[in-house]
Amino acid sequence: MAIMGRSYPKTSWAFEERPVASSKLNTWDDRIESALELAFFLLSRAWGGGDGVIRAASVDDLKVSAKAVPGLSVEVAPGYGFISGFPYQLAAVAETVAVVAPVTDPRIDLVQARLENWDVSVVVGTEAVSPVVPAADADSIALGELYLRPGMTVVKDTDDLTNGYIVDARQFV
Repeated sequence: MAIMGRSYPKTSWAFEERPVASSKLNTWDDRIESALELAFFLLSRAWGGGDGVIRAASVDDLKVSAKAVPGLSVEVAPGYGFISGFPYQLAAVAETVAVVAPVTDPRIDLVQARLENWDVSVVVGTEAVSPVVPAADADSIALGELYLRPGMTVVKDTDDLTNGYIVDARQFV
């Protein structure tokens, strides 16, 4: 069983083996793996069948926002989602690495949730007069776009015409 980045060993003991070693107890086997994959599939279908953020107790689930003291990194709120049909959970607020301000032209970076490591990362875009949003990596979903300007010193929640700002890119299921 591999929940994309979290794998579990399969059972390797024979029928009626006695005594069963403690290392062989409580391990995953093919039936449990198949049942979990079916449960993931059914849960994904129950929320619409696509990839995205599950709207739970808060509208801020997996929302990208500026830090309390703005800087060049942003925070992603905890929440749940589905990526490539598998459940995803961010258990605590995550801070991205600091972005580097563009030199000549604006740039758009993408904050994404990655299933492989159950973390968040930033996909760096390309500087251009009319920048485009980079695509999310495989087995990832977009959470927010960071519009970055040359000479900026912080990333804010809203556009102040000088610094970088965040555009919500979450898709909900």
